[in-house]
Amino acid sequence: MLRKFYYLFLTVALLGGAACSSSDSDDSDPTPPEGETVLVGQISDATTGKGIAGVPVTDGYTFTTTDADGNYRLVANRYCRNVYYVTPANYKVALDPSSKLPLFYSTSTIQRYKENRNDFKLEPLPAVEENFTLVAIGDPQCKTDDDVTRWETETIPDIKSTLKSAQEEGRWTNAYAVTLGDITFDNTVQWDPMKKSMSNMQIGTDYLPIFNCMGNHDHDASQSTPYAAQLNYVQRFGPADYSFNRGKAHIVVMDNVVCTRSTGSTWNYEAGLLDQQYNWLKADLDLVENKADKIIFFCAHIPFRNGGKNTGSNVNEDKHYADVLNLLTQFKEAHIMIGHTHYPQNYIHTKYVCQGGKPVYEHVHGGACGAWWSSNLNVDGAPNGYSIYEIKGNVVDNWVAKSTGRPETYQMRVYDGNATYTGSKEYSYTWTGGGTGAGIKTNGNAALKDCFVVSIWNDDPQNWKVELVQNGVVTPMSRISSNIADMCAVSFFFNECGKTTTTWNKALQHYWYVKAPGGNPSTEKDWVVRATQTIPASGKTNVYEAAAFQTDFSGFAAN
Repeated sequence: MLRKFYYLFLTVALLGGAACSSSDSDDSDPTPPEGETVLVGQISDATTGKGIAGVPVTDGYTFTTTDADGNYRLVANRYCRNVYYVTPANYKVALDPSSKLPLFYSTSTIQRYKENRNDFKLEPLPAVEENFTLVAIGDPQCKTDDDVTRWETETIPDIKSTLKSAQEEGRWTNAYAVTLGDITFDNTVQWDPMKKSMSNMQIGTDYLPIFNCMGNHDHDASQSTPYAAQLNYVQRFGPADYSFNRGKAHIVVMDNVVCTRSTGSTWNYEAGLLDQQYNWLKADLDLVENKADKIIFFCAHIPFRNGGKNTGSNVNEDKHYADVLNLLTQFKEAHIMIGHTHYPQNYIHTKYVCQGGKPVYEHVHGGACGAWWSSNLNVDGAPNGYSIYEIKGNVVDNWVAKSTGRPETYQMRVYDGNATYTGSKEYSYTWTGGGTGAGIKTNGNAALKDCFVVSIWNDDPQNWKVELVQNGVVTPMSRISSNIADMCAVSFFFNECGKTTTTWNKALQHYWYVKAPGGNPSTEKDWVVRATQTIPASGKTNVYEAAAFQTDFSGFAAN
């Protein structure tokens, strides 16, 4: 064991030097090193007092593992802010006594060029949580006090009441949550209110541990380096790159915003991982045993989708796009959890297939804030909300896109393809011809004439079936083949919200359509649209129905 520990330590020390050199361009402390900064301590069982062997420990740059007695020793990278561990599956997530937020990291200042001791006591679970629930929350993005108030009085109570009701029925137990970046919106004043809003969230007799992730608007634009720009987040929520285990799941959270230049009010950025981050991720996953029998969740802010170059919209090809996806395929099942876009989108990475035979599945979550708290909608018309995932063993057994203030069954809107939507500015929009508002043209689709048009914001092209059911006759609906905007939502944004840019006529493909049997949707009787979602790995189905048209802007405006 001692020989094995020596070789591991030697490898970590060598890698630590490489990680240090890769950070030189972001040098907020130009003072030359004067010896080594050493991290030592013990991770022990709070019940027995005995050390826990084999727990990964990191400074955010490299890893070691605890020895047979639970002890660790690691030479820290000069930029280390915390020492922290990967929570084992058979132990509880440690919570801060005052906030009940996850506390898996050291909180004392790392003294450079000295030995720093941090011990951690972990409380064992009665049994490993083979089944658990993950709540994924995209973009709270609170800039003003009014934004924080809406988050506190709409989103937070909805999460609490939804989980409480479900758990009373035996569903969505062992719940954890993770935000997916942009907690704030380039306003450092809101860091403390946002931390307070997520603290002490009690669901029944338990607290909901809310993990967090950095987004582009969480980087402090008043700072001159990306390293310094992370400090507000780190001081309140801990490391920006970390992981933990629940049941047969390994959950990784990373800051995939590569800041390039601060304008003073926000950061310009690209998407992906720096070399040192990718090395950290690879080392983290190398320590996961039996990957082919486990599920992984990779949580970050900016989407992967089909990749990109020199962009902040998708992970850049030269910033480890393919490398990360290939790492994820080592697992039985892999899910990427994303925010950033302010519209929901499910993307299936068909070229990257996991050990269980299913491709990597990317969930791009709409914003909890929707379109920056301007209404109850995201920019594509999808409702403000979050998603809930039920994990059983090594698969996602079920999930639901939960709209804030709506029942779980609210999964679609049905429109009359012949309808015209207008408003106070008299801009008119139709599904077939589109419309123009504030000089911004929105294209329609002539094929939608005389059709039922259905927006299903949590759909994908492979795992959904949508049908029009009328008097016992079932007619399949088709998914639209080219992007289109929600004409009712666009009319609302331009007529009632005073919007004047292309941000507000977002066109996507989460629409289904079929010709009305009688040629005029508005005169059809006794119909229902039935949408069936099949969960890829479990095969479980969710059936949702809607039997009325959305004819106006009802439910769109904030209360």
